[in-house]
Amino acid sequence: MEGYQLQLLEAMGAALTGGVCAVHLEGEAEWNRLWQLAGEQKVTALVTDVLAPQLRRQGLSTLPALKGEVFHTVSAQVRKTRAFQVVYRRLEEENLHPLVVKGIVCRGLYPKPDLRVSADEDLLLSSNEMPKALSVLEDCGLTVGKADAEQVVSCISHETGLYLELHRALFSPSSVAYGGWNRYFEGCAGRAVPVEEEGAVYHTLCPRDHLLYLILHSLKHFLHSGFGIRQVCDICLFTLTYGEELQWPALSDALEETRADLFAANLLEIGRKYLRLGPYPADVAAWMEGFGTQLDCEALLEDLLSGGIYGGNTDQRRHSSLITLHAVEEGASSAPASRLLRTVFPSVRELKGAYPYLKEHPWLLPAAWAQRIVHYGRTHQGQGGAPRESIEIGEHRVELLKKYQVIR
Repeated sequence: MEGYQLQLLEAMGAALTGGVCAVHLEGEAEWNRLWQLAGEQKVTALVTDVLAPQLRRQGLSTLPALKGEVFHTVSAQVRKTRAFQVVYRRLEEENLHPLVVKGIVCRGLYPKPDLRVSADEDLLLSSNEMPKALSVLEDCGLTVGKADAEQVVSCISHETGLYLELHRALFSPSSVAYGGWNRYFEGCAGRAVPVEEEGAVYHTLCPRDHLLYLILHSLKHFLHSGFGIRQVCDICLFTLTYGEELQWPALSDALEETRADLFAANLLEIGRKYLRLGPYPADVAAWMEGFGTQLDCEALLEDLLSGGIYGGNTDQRRHSSLITLHAVEEGASSAPASRLLRTVFPSVRELKGAYPYLKEHPWLLPAAWAQRIVHYGRTHQGQGGAPRESIEIGEHRVELLKKYQVIR
């Protein structure tokens, strides 16, 4: 681990607990690397708030610009949170029953919630309620988009910046890799609980369902191109906050069935070892100890720090997701040559989001392959190593999937 990475993790740990953080970095170059990493991980506000006193003492020239960025970020988050409160209340007044997932519920776990920014707010609704909900949102002034390949509808307010994603299911039912995970959330509306966040009451998943979703959502991104440190913070804080309400024996059974158990244990180990969080509830700690030497989180931590908030900080890393998804769908025995072919010539299911005409005309798949290859060539003109780098990243990440037994 590099010094600036360790500094960021120490600062994040202090931000999660309301503590203070010692400063180990010297020189503008190392600080600039830290701020670049914090920006990629979308945690600049959290880190700046913790480190500001020490930065003043060192007299770093970047502090005024960072303070301005944090002020802008936090002001925007406050504005979006207030807009979300209004919209959510309107939905309930119309006798709709949206469940809030992630977003404001996760922000409420932090000592200073508005420093943990959210790109969007996610709502889970039944298919029956979706049309009326979209009509209400339009009446509230939001622009409603079309459903994407995963049947998620995005809505945005150009006035407040509020961005909503409305889900019929927590995971795309058409996904071979993770569509089956929806079965763990059947009947979740009947188990929903109210939570109060920033002076308003919302209905959300019960603690066991919510933590399972947070873990599986991160695993979904891990199967694609990755995820960031903020998701780890959410998962660790949620575990610490809800304790016995998590019903850990049932939750850990679901983690084992989805091959997410060793993955989840190492996420919690990142929190314990690098963010200085804990102690975890007794049943969680005992469960973690059962993995023995398999609690080896360094490779996982390195991957999530190198990929940005959703593993998409480079085109090469994003394109590598076809390799990892193929490996999960085909199992540990799938050959590298097979995964390479899948990367160059994806299926209709994998391409219809980028090439909508495939939904009605799947026979145009060869045309989509050609269009994709031409676009890739233009985008990476003069970068002869880009395809090779995508393959290398993908194969490395397949080994990570094996290490954490997502592929067995």
